Amino acid sequence: MDHAIFSVELKINLVDVKGDGLYSPREEEPFSTDSHHVELLGVTGPEGEEETLVGPDKIKKIQQSFGLVSVPFFKRWRIMVLQIRIKWHRPKPVMLFVSLGYFPDSNESTSQRIHVHKSLQIEGKTAVVFSHQFMLPFRQDPLLLSRRIKPVPGSDQLASLPLNETSILVISAKNCSEVPLLLQSMSIEVDDCIERPCTLEHSGMDILHPAHLVPGEEFKKIFTVIPEVESSCLDLGSLSLRWRRNSEMEDLSTSAATQEWVLTKHKLPDVKAELPPLVLNLEFPPYAVLGDPLMYSVKIRNQTRLLQEVKFSLGDAQGFVLSGSHSDTVIVLPKSEHALNYKLVPLASGPQQLPQVTMISARYSAAFQPSNAASTVFVFSSKPQFKTTDIRDNKSEPVAAE
Repeated sequence: MDHAIFSVELKINLVDVKGDGLYSPREEEPFSTDSHHVELLGVTGPEGEEETLVGPDKIKKIQQSFGLVSVPFFKRWRIMVLQIRIKWHRPKPVMLFVSLGYFPDSNESTSQRIHVHKSLQIEGKTAVVFSHQFMLPFRQDPLLLSRRIKPVPGSDQLASLPLNETSILVISAKNCSEVPLLLQSMSIEVDDCIERPCTLEHSGMDILHPAHLVPGEEFKKIFTVIPEVESSCLDLGSLSLRWRRNSEMEDLSTSAATQEWVLTKHKLPDVKAELPPLVLNLEFPPYAVLGDPLMYSVKIRNQTRLLQEVKFSLGDAQGFVLSGSHSDTVIVLPKSEHALNYKLVPLASGPQQLPQVTMISARYSAAFQPSNAASTVFVFSSKPQFKTTDIRDNKSEPVAAE
């Protein structure tokens, strides 16, 4: 403005958008986080002070959907910057109404107050969307009987995890907002009053520094899950994610920025933990060399107290010549392991599919076999000479592997 203004009063009002009309939550019912999806947290005034820190003698107050900021005198050509902090409890739109009232001179009794109005509709969106995936350890396949039962159409069948066996839980957090985010930590928590029925650990180290997440990008973290009790409905707890907007104007070292981390919780789905009677493991080298024999071991572990009759068959593989029985029936003793060993000679280079193994349990009338990815090996045309990097003392010198 090209003139000084007096007794500036700025009114801020949040109005809920519902249907074709507008309504104010203040006018219908008392505020609660369950019935309202938006809340006005605070307004930072022109002096840089928080409205909640101002005494009652100032005309500056805040409610759940209404704020009032007063400035006695505003000089000519001065710019007043206010920062409004709004918290969404649910991803819904809201209307922000701002009304500026002031007097053109210092004599308020003879002059008329001038009002300027501005409104803006803000879309409240879900900032982070979670997804998860359970995976079995590489080259290990347990016989889970519940997976062999076809689910009823329309029913939500729980994921089955093997009891006392390690399963892999991959959790993804996707930035669905239009601004970059910073992720501080991701963990799985359970209620303190409930004894954890499984072992949950994350692989590697936690987020030591805030992870930058641009719009549309996913952050993934791997957890290991070992169920310790057999249950048809096992509670894994809730995922806790601490995040905030990535603003270049804010310094992460300040205490104010530290207090602005947002905690978002996501309930993990219940799972079924059952004891697999048989567990199939594949063991072979991480790579092969063309023409050099390699050992291919198929191990069957019986986890029951009963004798298990297992029929197996080994399919042909075009990239290998193998020696050993292609099909037979073996008896696995209780609480023991039976190994089938084969010697294979690679005939072609590149990624090659090992002979496919199929197991059939006579007692449970169930067949199972490892996936194609678990039985794939890369064959080099000659013995490779690998080089690694020595990262000790921040050195980057190539070291030849023996």
